[in-house]
Amino acid sequence: MIRKTILFLSAFALFTLHCFSSQPKLIVVISLDQFRYDYIARFKPYFGKGGLNYLLHNGANFTNASFKHATNTTGPGHAGLLSGTYGNVNGIIANDWYDRERHEWMYCAGDKSVSLLGSQGEGRSPRNFIGSTLGDELRLKYGFNAKVVSVSNKDRAAILMAGKMPNGVYWMRDSVFVSSTYYMKDLPAWVKDFNQSRFIDSFFGKVWKKKLPDSAYRLVDDDNVPYEKDSDGSGRTFPHTIVGLDATKITPSYYWSLARSPFGAEILKEFAKRALVAEKLGQRGVTDLLCVSFSGTDIVGHAYGPHSQEVMDMALQMDAILADFLSFLDKKIGLGNCVLVLTADHGVAPIPEYLKRHYPSVDAGRVPVDSLKKFCASVLTQRFGEPKQGSKWIEAIAANNIYLDRTTFRQMTVPTLEWAASELADSLRRYYPIAAAYSSHELTTLPATTPLEGKMKRSFNRIRSGDVVYALKPYWTEGDWPEGAAHGEPYDYDAHVPLILMGEGIRKGTFAAEVSPIDIAPTLSALLGIEFPAGGEGRVLSEALKLP
Repeated sequence: MIRKTILFLSAFALFTLHCFSSQPKLIVVISLDQFRYDYIARFKPYFGKGGLNYLLHNGANFTNASFKHATNTTGPGHAGLLSGTYGNVNGIIANDWYDRERHEWMYCAGDKSVSLLGSQGEGRSPRNFIGSTLGDELRLKYGFNAKVVSVSNKDRAAILMAGKMPNGVYWMRDSVFVSSTYYMKDLPAWVKDFNQSRFIDSFFGKVWKKKLPDSAYRLVDDDNVPYEKDSDGSGRTFPHTIVGLDATKITPSYYWSLARSPFGAEILKEFAKRALVAEKLGQRGVTDLLCVSFSGTDIVGHAYGPHSQEVMDMALQMDAILADFLSFLDKKIGLGNCVLVLTADHGVAPIPEYLKRHYPSVDAGRVPVDSLKKFCASVLTQRFGEPKQGSKWIEAIAANNIYLDRTTFRQMTVPTLEWAASELADSLRRYYPIAAAYSSHELTTLPATTPLEGKMKRSFNRIRSGDVVYALKPYWTEGDWPEGAAHGEPYDYDAHVPLILMGEGIRKGTFAAEVSPIDIAPTLSALLGIEFPAGGEGRVLSEALKLP
């Protein structure tokens, strides 16, 4: 009874915290896509005073924040940040999954019932997301007078952070920023003006140069190695000229080259500034929310890997960009009137060829999806016989999910689909690069016995996930090309990210407790005195709050 009373009083104190402190004018949540926590630890001596170091010195820095799900990719990561949930609850199990009913791929932010505004292409919306977000609950608290605006270089990042009921969601698509008819009938005048300025195209021919002398980059890899990607004309070595595959004119490859540089982040920063001014965020007597997700860190990381000179320099460039943005917020709103959060949606694995270059016998490599698919088909053929001509055992493999072809199983003499899935999972556990494999029945009925199983269960959704789900061994990634880095596994190099909170009601300090980015939503909800997002799994980071 005493314990229940203490828990009730603690929860009541957190929920009513807003009664004892002034409400912030603006909440700003910044996500650096694919920004591993160790980038802060490794590159901190080279950061300036006004960006990441300012947040570290004036905020609550959680050094042990990691996602507790298995699929560490952009969609699931951003879906969790402000909902406080994982894919087992919010339905965003991956960037893409296979829709069994429609027999087609489903994109996490795809929606054919709406149209893009500002460009052509398939519509985008949060319809695949289940639940609510901090922004949704904030809007409800103030009778929809609070504003929620979300911007990113990527559609899924902006969409999944914002929730179901934001005022505006915008993302970069080639030469313009766009939205969709899910949110509005037409783009606001300020967005049209930004697009008409052709600001994005003004970076054609710009050169990405290192911020520091060559000697500062000795703690990372050489500048020219064969396992880095050069698919858009940017090259593998500094300096990188941003023109794409044609130096004489702007082509579609220019926009990919632009995104794979600090200039894409520079553009998003300026667009976020424009959004704050045009929407009068933090200036209307209620608490507003601005979400900003910088995607360039992810695109650079995929191309060059986490131990490259490009990733190190991109971190330094982002530090300067953040410093400028924080200075802008201070002038317009006052940092004392804001609560800021800096985090990331996932990390990234080391490039296997980089590891092997320095230690040839290391257990690392790449697993082509086609070879894995052939292995699974051979297991089922040996166990149940050759499928009829034109039929196949495996319908699709996506994000470590294996979808069995139900039509084939109905044609063959297989006792049950569940039994076949269990047989396949058992065989996969003996397949060399696989660390764990479970059937859907095992994930839904059996309790987790290891942390890895728990992570896989949090990424499993009964409707959207495959019949068999697996995880690769550490330092193994999917792919059949010997270049670039990948992510999506349950290990800390993919899951361990920064988590820094700063502002009114936040206690300064460094905290080593084991936490997760999905704790952001309940913590901010407690700080603001609003309802927690629906189905939340995170906890309130009470150690970082100034309780009354």
